[in-house]
Amino acid sequence: MIRLMTNLPEFFGDISEVIRLFLGQVDISLEEGEEIVRHVHSEEDGVWTERFSMDGVQVCHTAQAVHGGLIEKRLLKRAVKTSCFLMMKEKTGMTPPWGSLTGIRPTRILYELLEEGLSEQEAMGAIHDRFYVSPDKATLLRDIIHMQRGLIDAPADEYDLYIGIPFCTTRCAYCSFASGELGSGSLVEPYIEALIREIRESANLMNERGMKIRAAYMGGGTPTALNALQLDRVLSAAQECFPGAREWTVEAGRPDTIDRDKLTVMNEHEITRISVNPQTFSDETLRIIGRAHTSKDTLEAYALAREMGFNHINMDLIAALPGEGMEQFEKTLRTTTDLRPESVTVHTLAIKRSSKLHEQGYTQIGAEAADEMVTFARQTLTEAGYRPYYLYRQKYMAGNLENVGYALPGHACLYNIDNMEETTKILALGAGAITKWLYPRERRIERAPNVRNIEQYIARVSEMVERKRALIDG
Repeated sequence: MIRLMTNLPEFFGDISEVIRLFLGQVDISLEEGEEIVRHVHSEEDGVWTERFSMDGVQVCHTAQAVHGGLIEKRLLKRAVKTSCFLMMKEKTGMTPPWGSLTGIRPTRILYELLEEGLSEQEAMGAIHDRFYVSPDKATLLRDIIHMQRGLIDAPADEYDLYIGIPFCTTRCAYCSFASGELGSGSLVEPYIEALIREIRESANLMNERGMKIRAAYMGGGTPTALNALQLDRVLSAAQECFPGAREWTVEAGRPDTIDRDKLTVMNEHEITRISVNPQTFSDETLRIIGRAHTSKDTLEAYALAREMGFNHINMDLIAALPGEGMEQFEKTLRTTTDLRPESVTVHTLAIKRSSKLHEQGYTQIGAEAADEMVTFARQTLTEAGYRPYYLYRQKYMAGNLENVGYALPGHACLYNIDNMEETTKILALGAGAITKWLYPRERRIERAPNVRNIEQYIARVSEMVERKRALIDG
């Protein structure tokens, strides 16, 4: 355990995140620990000084002091994190590819630098100079904002719709989402009834305010854990209440839940994008992570979807899965590019504390091995004509890397861009869904979360609608 001694305890979490970039998921405390990290903040003559030390390694970093409001907290946090990063970099001899950045959306940093008036090349240099991001990752960010041009800025009166189906046939070992195993299915019908009620009442909220839908996304869980009739009921209610979306995605996801009847329903509702997610084409790995399907099931589900006319299929892959090295990951990637789906999302395994993998004590592979897989994916997909169009990061990811969505030209998912870049209002329905409302003048986002527990959601669905009303009118 590491003891952090700081005279700015409000930045304990931020400093801890930087330390973990270098040392992994170590325990850090303000009260006790065998190793000590010391931090002293001071200010003199309008200059902040941040001193960090650990095991005889000392770093002093200065920054111009700024006072007043959120900008003070933001810039002070940046100065503290930078100083800690430089100390850990000197102590370990390591330079993480994302530098000192610990946030979810590093693209936002590049956009902010461009808003300062910097040229694209200057902004890429600044993201390295200020945050120590590697040239490779800076180039990735540049490529993403190129793909987002013309898609990222939604009109103020538009919003995206998210509908959550929190059921899966089995729970994956890495999963930390607000979803439950289908079990006997006794909660499904009551859940659908509550969800349709929330759909209708939330649509009234939007109509009263003259808002228009931009893109719609049904996720989970696994929406195709529902049977065809149930799926039809939810889609019928959603499209009746929210007509006119430019894009409709259904995260079909699990190949073992995809059949002709469900694909027929999605065709009838003119769903424009579906996912058929292999995660890996190694049957042994599928067994380890709790997926109740085989590689053959994935290939058959994909072929059926193509046969039935679906012309935008996404496939999710995960790098650094338990027991996998480059050989298995390369096979998965080659199989995927041979199928040529319109988009591919490459996730880096994140072991959250609520996942079975964490409970089982699984240890992540090394940062270099994870980075080799992610780099290989980018090279392979780029050679096959795909381009990165959105990116986000999570805590507990192998190598502190990233998740990247790739797409063939003209097939970037509008909802994914809107949600990850937080540039569009999101109306989110269902258990565990989080509505996000943007206030661009104040540059802030407010959230209204629905309860995660399915039974509580069913019992309190009217409250969920009122939470949205309070948020939107607030």
